[in-house]
Amino acid sequence: MKIHFNETRHIFDEIEMGHKIFFSPCNEADTISATANSRGFTPLTAIVREFQWDRELIRKASEACNLTSDVMIVNEVKPTLLLVPKTRDMSRIADLTKKLIDKTNAIGSQVLHFTHFGFTQGRYPTNEMKIILTEMGYYAAPTIDIFFRMHNRRILRSQSRSALEKTKQDLASSRRRSTLKKIVWDYDFRRTNSLERAIAKSLHRTPDVERAGMLSLL
Repeated sequence: MKIHFNETRHIFDEIEMGHKIFFSPCNEADTISATANSRGFTPLTAIVREFQWDRELIRKASEACNLTSDVMIVNEVKPTLLLVPKTRDMSRIADLTKKLIDKTNAIGSQVLHFTHFGFTQGRYPTNEMKIILTEMGYYAAPTIDIFFRMHNRRILRSQSRSALEKTKQDLASSRRRSTLKKIVWDYDFRRTNSLERAIAKSLHRTPDVERAGMLSLL
């Protein structure tokens, strides 16, 4: 599984009013994930307008998603929609990410259009991104080449055979299966530098096993 970071641009009115009006679909995506926020001019309502979906259907699905606080599959539309409940609870981010991937597995999705960070307002969600990337890293399949990107070759050669073997075993035991081949991750064009800093910060602060998974995604 790989992540493709997709720059998302906005028109002047969207930026000035803080309303998302238009949505640019990813033609190869068979599934779209969005935050269950159907009130006003949100990324979800922009998606609904683009595909001309039934607004009442999506409104009711969003309400049910937030009420149950669980990821919901909306099979009645194409591409298939996965709704993720609104939350400010950082402790739930990893679990919701895992549930999102589980739902893509349930429907056999291969390309997911991940729209949650395409239109950001206020504080950039650096901590949320770190948690999500780490969780997604468990579905990647990094090779020993990843370690050469993590460490200086001289340091790597100096490590004991047992230490390297343990890291390999930890990496293998942490892997999870997914039908996904690719995630197209929308990011706000105004926050390119913030995105780069968030990724660098995430990689810098994670243990070797988690970092190897994250690197193999990018």
